[in-house]
Amino acid sequence: MAAPLAAVRQPSNTLTSAPLVLIVDDEPSIRRLLAFNLSRASYRVEAASTGEEALELLDRLHFDVVLLDLMLPGIDGLEVLRQIRRRNPSLPVILLTAHGSIENAVEAMKLGARDFLTKPFEMERLNVAIRNTLEISQLSREVESLRTQLSSRLRFDDIVGASGGLRDTVLLLEKVIPTDLTVLIQGESGTGKELIAQAIHNEGPRSSRPFVAINCAALPEALLESELFGYEKGAFTDAGKTREGKFECADGGTVFLDEIAEMSPAVQAKLLRTLQDRTVTRLGSSTPIAIDVRILCATNKDLLEMCKRGEFREDLYYRVAVFPLTIPPLRERPEDIPSLARHILALAHPDEAVRIHPEAMEVLEAYRWPGNVRELQNVLRRATVLAGNGTILPEHFPASVQAAFADTFISSESQAAGHEPPIPSSSEANAIPTLDEVERNHILRAIESCRGNLSETSRVLAIGRTTLYRKLHKYGIAP
Repeated sequence: MAAPLAAVRQPSNTLTSAPLVLIVDDEPSIRRLLAFNLSRASYRVEAASTGEEALELLDRLHFDVVLLDLMLPGIDGLEVLRQIRRRNPSLPVILLTAHGSIENAVEAMKLGARDFLTKPFEMERLNVAIRNTLEISQLSREVESLRTQLSSRLRFDDIVGASGGLRDTVLLLEKVIPTDLTVLIQGESGTGKELIAQAIHNEGPRSSRPFVAINCAALPEALLESELFGYEKGAFTDAGKTREGKFECADGGTVFLDEIAEMSPAVQAKLLRTLQDRTVTRLGSSTPIAIDVRILCATNKDLLEMCKRGEFREDLYYRVAVFPLTIPPLRERPEDIPSLARHILALAHPDEAVRIHPEAMEVLEAYRWPGNVRELQNVLRRATVLAGNGTILPEHFPASVQAAFADTFISSESQAAGHEPPIPSSSEANAIPTLDEVERNHILRAIESCRGNLSETSRVLAIGRTTLYRKLHKYGIAP
């Protein structure tokens, strides 16, 4: 891999600003005293005299900690705490009250309060409680961030397959990863486009910065625009506070735009401006904000054909398709299915060896996989549940997967045998049946006994499904 980019601009956010504290107390003197002392300790402060006023402030501003009095007019402190837990479970709350009791403390801690101080209290004690609370919150965020990164740290090891088409894609990936080029990943649904995008980010020079993915097909036009570019307070009816968009959140990292073909013309035009100028303008604002992101896009549609029909901007296409990559569908690389299946099972069950019977692997290889790798994952998950701690067998697969194998096997056998007619029954003059006739009749009786269930039939006959299919074809029995 090439060396990382020489410099990546740090994201412009508010993480380095002083923590914002909300004081909720109905006594003006307490509010003034706390606000004065906390301001001297370099905190930013907002204050509310009632629970209703506090909840309104919480809807408009992002606070780092709340100092909440239990005894309030109207909505009491415990109810405000309940509302905070519903709206923002991670927001730390420290309860302040002159009416402390074991019952209140226990109830408050059950509801998620971080600390409980009884008035009168020393300011130093409060400052220590706030510092400890903020440190715990910061550590929790870092742990969650690390957990997310580790769980989604997809790299080349997760791109499994040795077929020619996939090998060509990986070779192209190795060339484009060290660069900052915009990549368009094309392929059918379920082929692993997001996996490729995450591998580009995680192996590239921006791996220490955020990877932000957004599905353009999952959001309506207005919501997609606000999600991507952010908005100012008052930009629309429900815009109660300013919010950063995905591009700003990913500053210094990577933005992955999945299903980009589903973007409306208006959002396409705004994205084009972002790609050209490397700036975003929030809804309700005219001030552009500089961003430093790498953009990766994915689609399961033919964007060039959409350009010809006027459904996708041609100028935007040439901006996003700087480096196009195409992932071949699974049906075009059946030789990759065994290694893929084993890899999927190893990831899902790292502590135990889940085995696939050779006949079951034949069934997987014969199926066309319209849902590609995602469908293979789902089929194997289902099979693992049905197999329990045993080996995955053909009967653990859905009927559609089994039927595909039967059709493929009988078709190939028919061609190889030159469409040989079924073995005729014995003549009336010959009362002793041949061994083939005995076996054919025995199989027919077993099928009838099992009500046509071939998985059950193969079990009753103590033969594999592949063997059963061969005998069905040999004796002219329709599966």
